[in-house]
Formats: sequence, structure tokens, C-alpha cells
Amino acid sequence: MSVSIRTIVKKLISGSDRTAIVKKNILGSLAIKGLSILASLVLVPITIKLLNQEKYGIWMTIFSIVSWFNMMDLGIGNGFRNKFAEALAIGNKLLAKEYMQTFYSAMAVIACCLFVLYSIIHPFLNWRHILNLPSLFDENINLIVWSVFALLFVQLYIKNISTILLSLQKTTTSNLLSLLGNIGALLLIFILQRLRLVSLFSIALAFMIAPILVFLISTVIVFNGQLKEYKPKLVALPKKKYLDDLIVLGLKFFFIQLTTIVLFSSSNILITQLYGPAEVTPYNVAFRLFSSVQVVFTIIVTPFWSAFTEANAQNDYGWIQKAIHKLFTVWGLFSIGIILLWGLSPYLFKIWVGSDICIPIGLSLQFAFFVIISTLSSIYSFYLGGIGKLSMSLYGAIFQFIITIPLAIFLAKGLNFNTTGIIMAINISLLIPILFLALQTSKNIHHNAHGIWNK
Repeated sequence: MSVSIRTIVKKLISGSDRTAIVKKNILGSLAIKGLSILASLVLVPITIKLLNQEKYGIWMTIFSIVSWFNMMDLGIGNGFRNKFAEALAIGNKLLAKEYMQTFYSAMAVIACCLFVLYSIIHPFLNWRHILNLPSLFDENINLIVWSVFALLFVQLYIKNISTILLSLQKTTTSNLLSLLGNIGALLLIFILQRLRLVSLFSIALAFMIAPILVFLISTVIVFNGQLKEYKPKLVALPKKKYLDDLIVLGLKFFFIQLTTIVLFSSSNILITQLYGPAEVTPYNVAFRLFSSVQVVFTIIVTPFWSAFTEANAQNDYGWIQKAIHKLFTVWGLFSIGIILLWGLSPYLFKIWVGSDICIPIGLSLQFAFFVIISTLSSIYSFYLGGIGKLSMSLYGAIFQFIITIPLAIFLAKGLNFNTTGIIMAINISLLIPILFLALQTSKNIHHNAHGIWNK
């Protein structure tokens, strides 16, 4: 039996060196990410039970706002991911080391500046009004939000190790950090419950501190092991020459990331303002179920990013075409699975969070469409991101930024689709840019991309 299993695994990871690395990352990530998804799903009903539906909705809204700042690296992370992978692909270790030092130095400056800036403006923000808190809310919301932001800026710097692992095509290890972060949060919440210290403040700290500890420990291990020769100095200013390389590409990534985060995170704010914090919970429960399944497709496509970077640097266009064709086949099968999941969703919600939280079937259907559309888009965006051709992704992000929020308000309030109208607006804004992403992908693969299509 053991021999047959080894034979099957060996066949699954066979192929070129690049293909074998991609397959290993997919197989390893499926196992690890599956456990991570399970941990995150377990966290939802536990947290709702400990806090109640209203406070959980408040925490989800805070977490959504925090997510905006979690991407405030000016795109340097993705710029580094491409440039570092390219330097390694052509065997230039000195250049790779310079990019590593520049990456860490730049992120230290950004994290410190953001912390100082937020600390200055924080006293002038009325968080009770921003979060539309009920008059009976019994915790210090200003302390909660400031503490979450302070820990976020620490996390913004310390999570660099995850980006580094992705650039090395070690997606499985990067996903392992996410799993350990979720397990850590579970453990901390269990300890808080046993000590009877449960509150929105303590739960928020648990969610923020757990991943920081995981990233910190893994950083020490990696830079005293495999990447010892690339270990950056703790205190050093970024060199302009290499910083420019990261920023020119990174700023495009940054705007695309920022637009995406604002659009999806603003959903919780819109719901809070239009319907109250309690309505955030059903919306996020539906989102958690379908996005958890979407993670499976993300696991499959993520290792291809740096693989596309390497293949493009080595002019291996045949491998790129075959890889994209296989991803489309997987997407078709995945879409069928999403529709089946939608059909089962009423029963799954009842088992998962009970019957007290009602999730409309129309809301679930729109989240099913969202996953199908966004996974298709990710095939194009991961290829184009991997080769640094971001013009269509950038224009698509601008289009989405302009129309989504007004359309969401119109559909939710004007046409009385309520919270379903918000995700419906996001779906509509995703559809049109896909056509241009597909065209840019085709032009680049077949070497006839010119002008804007080659940027």
C-alpha cells in the first residue's frame, strides 16, 4: 500500500522542475490550507457565541477597515516578489540580496510612518459614529481600534516573510504560517474564555497578536537557515536605485490592491450605515462559506505567479500556454462545484451557525457568482501580475472603484435588494474588466502585445 501511494504522489508531481515545484506547492497547500479553512470556520461560531451577533458584526467591520491598511505597502511586496524571483532565475545573488535589504528597509519606514500618522489623527475620529454603534455599547471603542491599528502596523512589517516564501515558490510554507496564525488565535480565545476575560477588546487582540508571533518566529528560523546569506540589516535606509525598481512596478500593484480592498471592505461599512451592525453578520457568514471554497482555487493558482515570472524570464512561453490551459480546465470543474455548494448552502448554514442567523438564498447565489467570476479573473491577473503587465488590471480597478459603491447603494436601497444588492454590484463591476484581461493575456502569450497591451 505504501509503495502504491508513493507511486501515485510521484506521478502527480512529475514533469519539468518548474511544473514539479508548482504541483508540490498545490498538493501541500491543499492539505495545509484545508486545515486553515477549518480553523477559520470554527472561529466564526465560537466568536459569535462569545461576543453576540452585534459585537461580532462590529469586529468584522473593524477588521475590514484594518484590511485597507494591511495593503498599505505601496505595492512594494508584490514588486519585490517579482524582482527577487527574476534575480534568482538569472542567478544574480548580489542583486537578490540588494532587493531583500531594500524590501525590509522600505517596509520599516512605511510601517513607522503609518503608525505615527494614525496616532496623530486617531483622537479626531468618532468611531462610535463611524461604526454606527448602539447607545448601549459598553466598551472603549477608541482603545480597541487604536490597539488593533498599532498591532496591524507591526504585522505589516513582520509579515514580509510570507511574501519572501511566495517569491521562492514555497507557497505551502507560506500557507502553513496562515494555519498556525488561525490555530494561535483559537488557543488564545480558549485561554481568554477559561480566564473569563472575553470582550471585544480581548478577542481583537487575540486575532491580531497570534499571526505576529507566528511571522516573528518563522522569520528568525528562515534567516538563520536557508536565507542566511540574504539576511537584511535591522537598521538601514533603502537604496534609491533598488527602491525605484520595486516602486515603479509596485505602485501599480498597490492601486489594484487598494481598490480591491476598499471595494470589498466597504461592503461592511455600507451595511453598517444602511442597516446596522447586526446585518453585517449574515453577510459575512455567507462570504466566509463561499470564500473558504474560493481559497481552494487560490491555492491552485498562487504557485503559478512566481512560476510565470521565472518562465517569462527564461522565455519558456510553451510552458506558460500549457499552464493557463490547465487552469481553465480546473476553473470549469470548480464552477460546477460552486453551484452544487449553493444548492446545499441552506443546510450547511444551519449546521454551521444555527437557525438564529438567517442568510437569504439570493445572497448566497450572488456569492456563488462572485466566486465563479473572481476565480476566472484570477487566472488572467496572476499571469499578468507574474510578468509585470498590469495596464488592464489597473484600468479595470479604476472602473470598479468608480461604479461599485454608487451601484451598490442603488441596488440595495433604490431597488430594495438590501444586502444582496451590495455583492450584486461587486459582481457586475468584475465582469467587464475580465474581457480586457483576457485580451491582454492572449496578446502577451502570442507575442503580439504592443503599446498599452504590453505594459
